[in-house]
Amino acid sequence: MTEDTVRPRPPKRVIAVVVLTYISGILDIIAGILLILLRYDDAVRAAGDAFAVSLWGAGIILIGLLTIAMASGLTRGRNSARIFVTVLVSLSALVWVIGVIATPTDGSSWWSLAIGGGISALIILALWAGRPAEFFSRSMAARREPSA
Repeated sequence: MTEDTVRPRPPKRVIAVVVLTYISGILDIIAGILLILLRYDDAVRAAGDAFAVSLWGAGIILIGLLTIAMASGLTRGRNSARIFVTVLVSLSALVWVIGVIATPTDGSSWWSLAIGGGISALIILALWAGRPAEFFSRSMAARREPSA
């Protein structure tokens, strides 16, 4: 980087959102791995759902990996990263809701919805409101300005 193109430091709230985004991605990866391991359960095998459970787990792992990959773009003030993270975190929250619908009597699914959905809501709110939103707006404006 040259002295003329010094990148502004992201606000602390953006750093907090990046940390929450990494946590959300890691939780998705762990949930996906556990779901893939669930395919070996006798009840899942008896129902013939082992393949569907494996695909669902792989999809959740993919969402987690993409979320972690996009988190680094947030510190650079990239609006595209903010949009992708919003979409991925929304998909993650949808997966948690579908998990509760699929197993409504399981108490752990309600806790996973509360934790996963809460983190997702915090990430989305923090990305689009307050200082982080100003940071992304300033970063977009700085990229549009032609360098002299």
